[in-house]
Amino acid sequence: MMANAKIITIPNILTSLRIFLVPFFIIAMNSKDYSLALKIVIVAGLTDSLDGIIARKFNQISKFGIFLDPLADKLLLLSIMITFYINELAPRWFLSVVFIRDAIVAMGWLEMYLRKKKIANPTMLGKISNASQVIIFGYILLSTNFSIPSMPDFGYFLVSFLAIISLFQYILIRLKNDK
Repeated sequence: MMANAKIITIPNILTSLRIFLVPFFIIAMNSKDYSLALKIVIVAGLTDSLDGIIARKFNQISKFGIFLDPLADKLLLLSIMITFYINELAPRWFLSVVFIRDAIVAMGWLEMYLRKKKIANPTMLGKISNASQVIIFGYILLSTNFSIPSMPDFGYFLVSFLAIISLFQYILIRLKNDK
């Protein structure tokens, strides 16, 4: 499918909603309203899934959406990491690892877009790393709201490992493309 030049599409509206929710998530986390924060993350996750499905199924993939969707994902994930760090909801070493990885990937993505007007395609490993982060952060929010066991250390190590190897993969791809 070819990306079109339209800006106002249903997927782009859903992606914009995800960006719009970020400050409300931060406010909820700042006031320690973890129930509201969980609901916001669920809505954000649903909009993330729906925008991709609708874009592909109804041929609404747009150049603007190709830029906006990863930006929305990074804004939400980085906001989650910062607020979890401040509220001490996960080990700080873990949050530092995934934050640094995501910040480096986001800066590389933005630099490539600004310099070459190209959008870097996510790798399968990058998608798996992001999905594992979303799952672990969702689980942490669930465990703060319900009587379920907290995340075992193995989960933090696994997600950190995925983050680190996906970062190295992105760095290798970038070095190869810059030659």
